[in-house]
Amino acid sequence: MAYRNQTVKIDFHTHVYPDRVAHSTVSAVCRRSKIEASSDGTLEGLKRSMAAAGIDLSVVAAVATKPEQVESIQRWLTDIRQPGIEALAAMHPADPLTSEQMKTLKRQGFRGFKLHPDYQDFFVDDPRMYPVYETVAEAGMFILFHAGVDRGLPYPVHGMPKRLAAVHKTVPELCMIAAHLGGEDAYEETAEHLLGRDIYLDTAFVLRQIPGTYLERFLKEHPADRLLFASDSPWMDQGEELRFLLQLPYLTENDKEKICSSNAARLLGLENVAGRGFSLASKKLFR
Repeated sequence: MAYRNQTVKIDFHTHVYPDRVAHSTVSAVCRRSKIEASSDGTLEGLKRSMAAAGIDLSVVAAVATKPEQVESIQRWLTDIRQPGIEALAAMHPADPLTSEQMKTLKRQGFRGFKLHPDYQDFFVDDPRMYPVYETVAEAGMFILFHAGVDRGLPYPVHGMPKRLAAVHKTVPELCMIAAHLGGEDAYEETAEHLLGRDIYLDTAFVLRQIPGTYLERFLKEHPADRLLFASDSPWMDQGEELRFLLQLPYLTENDKEKICSSNAARLLGLENVAGRGFSLASKKLFR
C-alpha cells in the first residue's frame, strides 16, 4: 500500500529570515558552509518551497545569538505564524526566560525553543544549563537542540551526542529533540549514546548525507514515534528530502506516517485536531 497522499506532511525544522537580511544571511551561510541554498530564505520563499514539495506545515526555528536579540526575534516569530507556518520560541542561555514568560509563550501557542550551542556559546551539559532545562520541562515545553557539527563554524562542537545523553540522564523530564539525527559527523557517537533513548531525532540536513548503513540502522533501531521529518530548508530542498524518505524500503507505512506527521503534531499540540493520520480536511484548523 502506498503512503497516504492525503496525510498532512510536517517539516519540523526550517529557517527563514526577515526580508531585509535574508539575502545577506543566506549568502554568508552558503559561503561559510560551502553549500547551496534551495530557496531565498524568506517566508514567501519557504511557502513556494512547501507548495512545490507538498509540505502542509513548516516549523521555523530561529536562533538569538545575543541575549538582546531575543525580544525582537520573538516579536518577528509571533508575526510570521499563520496557516501552514509554525515557529519555535527564542531564548538565549545567557539571559534565560522565567517560568512565567515560558508559560505566557505556551499560552500564545509556542510549544518549544530552538537552542544552538555553537552560535550561543554553551556546552549543552554545562551544569549551569540544568535549571533552564528544568524550567522548560516544568512549563511542558521542549527544546530542539542543534546537534553535532555545524559546517563552517570553528571547534569545539558544543552539542555532541554524548553531552546530549548526559542532559537526558540528568533532566529526564525534559522533552529533547536532537537535530540532524543526533549530529552531523557524529554518527557513531549517536549510535552509542542516543539510539533507543526517549529523545526525538530529526532528519534535518543529514537525511541524504549520512552514510546509508547508519541511516538504515538509525531509522530501524530508534523508536519510530521519536523520529521527525525535517529538511533544514533552505539548506536542503524540502521536496527532495521528503521524496527520499518516503521511498526508503525499510520504513513501514505506519513509520512514515509517524515520522512525517503525527509525531510532530503531538509535539505541536495538534494531536487533538484530528489524531493520527489526519487528512487534508483538517488543514484549515492549522490556525
